[in-house]
Amino acid sequence: GNDILLGPVSVVKEFNAVKKAVEDGVLTEAQIEAKCKKVLAYKYILEVNKFSPIKTDSLVQNLNTSHADWVNRQLNKSAITLLKDDSKIIPLKELDKRKIAAVSVGATSGNTFHETLKKYADITCFNVSDSDGLLTLKKKLEPYNTVIISIHGNRINANVAIQNVCQGKETILSFFTTPYRMGYYAASIKNSDGIILAYENTLLAQDYAAQAIFGGNSINGKIPVTVKGAFKEGKGIETKKVRLGYSIPEEVGIQSFRLDRIDTIVGEGIKAQAFPGCQILIAKDGEVIYSKSFGSYTYDRKQAVTNDNIYDLASMTKASATLPAVMKLYDDSKLKLSTPLSTYVAPLKGTDKAQITVRDALYHETRLPSFIPYYMKAIDQTSYEGRLFSPTQTSLYSNEFDTGTWTRSDYKYKSNIISATPKADFLPLADKMYVNKAYNDTIISSIASSKLTRRKGYLYSCLNFMLLKEVVEKVAKEDLNAFLQENFYSKLGAVTTTYNPLTKFDKIRIVPTENDGFLRKQLVQGYAHDEGAAFMGGISGNAGLFSNANDLAKLYQMWLNKGSYGDEEYLSEKTCMLFTKAKSSISRRGLGFDKPEMRTNKSSPTSLSTPASTYGHTGFTGTGFWVDPDNNLIYIFLSNRVYEKRTHRELMSMGIRQRI
Repeated sequence: GNDILLGPVSVVKEFNAVKKAVEDGVLTEAQIEAKCKKVLAYKYILEVNKFSPIKTDSLVQNLNTSHADWVNRQLNKSAITLLKDDSKIIPLKELDKRKIAAVSVGATSGNTFHETLKKYADITCFNVSDSDGLLTLKKKLEPYNTVIISIHGNRINANVAIQNVCQGKETILSFFTTPYRMGYYAASIKNSDGIILAYENTLLAQDYAAQAIFGGNSINGKIPVTVKGAFKEGKGIETKKVRLGYSIPEEVGIQSFRLDRIDTIVGEGIKAQAFPGCQILIAKDGEVIYSKSFGSYTYDRKQAVTNDNIYDLASMTKASATLPAVMKLYDDSKLKLSTPLSTYVAPLKGTDKAQITVRDALYHETRLPSFIPYYMKAIDQTSYEGRLFSPTQTSLYSNEFDTGTWTRSDYKYKSNIISATPKADFLPLADKMYVNKAYNDTIISSIASSKLTRRKGYLYSCLNFMLLKEVVEKVAKEDLNAFLQENFYSKLGAVTTTYNPLTKFDKIRIVPTENDGFLRKQLVQGYAHDEGAAFMGGISGNAGLFSNANDLAKLYQMWLNKGSYGDEEYLSEKTCMLFTKAKSSISRRGLGFDKPEMRTNKSSPTSLSTPASTYGHTGFTGTGFWVDPDNNLIYIFLSNRVYEKRTHRELMSMGIRQRI
């Protein structure tokens, strides 16, 4: 049936074989002539007879268009074939119950398959060159209950080794080889729970195979050939998309060049020192279409920002930690919006704050002040003379705390509250600084005794969410971080989303915030920048959460999905709709979320074109996220604009987040 022999291994041998076929009558000369005419006809159609040299100007750019990239991606995504899934392991679910290892056989460290897998879950990766290398991993793989083994290359046979090291574990095999090579793995295939075939060992094949394993894209490929002793032609199990996928803007009908303007805006911000670096993620229709990092940790440019780096989210914590916890307790009928906070926060009982409800706190309609100096009761007032603050800079008041406010640093802390060495019942506050965990109660008592503002209505206050954190912990009977990990982050595969990140990650992975010359007298890196959260041991309702953009997107996509993600339900649709749609009657605020300001005489945290249905939050350190249900869109911006000082306000004055 072929008209032309493509890429013959031995030209002379193949030519002689065709010639002999004509001599033997297997082929006729008429058939040969018909095929030659067919090939020649297309050559004339393409004007090969009018040959002229190719113009090489912009040749690479013209050949490698974003549309061509998208077509290539579609082909690779559609080719992925699921050949075995007897126990319905794919897409992987219950990530919080899995300890996953991924082993590549015949690929280099940091290969695309592994890097994409790590976007979805906490995965430990190993790389070996052959079956002997795989056998040496048996001891290291013992703690893992799920193993993903990928075969890269047609010359490797690790069949026996796979059976040896994967015994008693849920196993997924992913083949980046020709289908025929799978015949050598008949025994391993029989003993495995899932079999993925990607056909070739290219970057895109690895990328989409990894996405398929976690449900980032649906699987509908069919094997086009029969593999003896394994699979028949036409075999292929179909799955549906259940998690975020990773592609390019063309996947959702947007031309890539239209997002180039983002790079320009970021460049302007970095040049103006509005922030030293940032992460930006955009997801639309369940596809991450833009995920980039820019700049450095600090202005010395020694440490470049990557998508794996972790940022202090500041007040994004309110909507990304405290609010999900409140939503969960509400969903489980353990908490009502009309319940007074004093029901669970004893210091509020008998005060003028006794009737403040959960709803009031979420809307910031409690009359609580915006801020109180959480740290003052930890400072030894006898350790210095005069004032702690000054409206002017002097040799004594050398630390700029805010516009028009300077501080001294020659004071001492009370030894029973702040320690320079670790002690029982003390929590990390900064490097070589520890705070007595009982100080949390001191802060709550200070809030209880604070003076309410005279005017009723809306006033944004961190104190509201500090109290909500106390409510959550009393109802849940565990600390806020543990409750969130158990009910959201661990299940979502949001590995980096956590309070007190230094308990899980190396400091080098965490982007620093302010060089704090007043309270901690050091560069703050890995500890909550917000003073209230810091003095509460790093876990607070108003601030203290850390994450990268990729992991946050999973939480926000769950809301867009009306409560489900990864084919698992986190919240009911009813609860999601209530909290994401509700809006105060006297301000732009939602139930815990910030929203666009639709009044033209007021400034808005969003762009002018943002729909009223959008919800999200910004953070003091230079962060923000917005979820737009009208356009099925997620936008996340993470930066450390408070480096080196919190007085850097160019991020706001330049409107960087809104313009993007």
